Amino acid sequence: MELEPRGIIPPDDDPVLGRHPAVARVESALDAGRDEEALQLAEAALEAGEGDPLDLFYLAADALLALGRPREAEQRLRAVLAEDAECPTSRCWLALALFRQCRFKEARVEVQRSFDTTRAPTDAYLVLGMLLERDDDFAGADENFALAHETDPDRFRLPVRMSRREFDQQVRLAARKLPRQFRRHLERVPVIVQDVPAVELLRGGDEELDPEILGLFDGTPLPDTASSVEIRPNYIYLFQRNLERIARDAEDLIEQISITLEHELGHYLGLDEEDLDEMGLG
Repeated sequence: MELEPRGIIPPDDDPVLGRHPAVARVESALDAGRDEEALQLAEAALEAGEGDPLDLFYLAADALLALGRPREAEQRLRAVLAEDAECPTSRCWLALALFRQCRFKEARVEVQRSFDTTRAPTDAYLVLGMLLERDDDFAGADENFALAHETDPDRFRLPVRMSRREFDQQVRLAARKLPRQFRRHLERVPVIVQDVPAVELLRGGDEELDPEILGLFDGTPLPDTASSVEIRPNYIYLFQRNLERIARDAEDLIEQISITLEHELGHYLGLDEEDLDEMGLG
């Protein structure tokens, strides 16, 4: 499943950002959610020597994170930190870029360095919370999510919590609501709920997956079973705490469970991301 969250948006009063017209154009594109355009504008400005390079690397990293390209974002952020090692927001974003590459120990070091500065960004609480979830320290994670919400409630919602029993019940209800032709296929694919994705799932394919994914189909898609040399067991995974973190409220969480289940079942049936987008399941 490829449902990438947005990149971290810097606070309006971040002193790192300049107001050169080239920088302003990149910021405007980011604010409008035009991430690919923002990246192109930043790279063009860097090539033309327009604007402060640190500003442009910083904003390019934001676009790359939003586009699901954390390795490239890491490169831009390291370029900023090579010149301004005390930039707390860049340090925090670097932690996020490492987190999305499943480099959790390195991410923990960088987010702590962000906290060690005089003005750690609120986003650092979010990143630390996600890292604590991976250590099964759910109480510590929720404490950091609450700190982020208290500091900036407009940007950071509290996760919508649901007991595992209730979550499993909602998964069953979502399965029953599937159209009949889809529901019969789901009978062949076990659905497993995990708090967050296990490391072996994230690193088990050709490339590492984003730890913030909401769900995952793991196995052999149905259209490939006739020609596949090795047919793997099929599983659909739903990641409860990731879903809880993106939900607006309980009703939205229930809807996201249903959408994610249908999305991953679609992958089992051989549908690609474009097909799923057309069906409203992207």
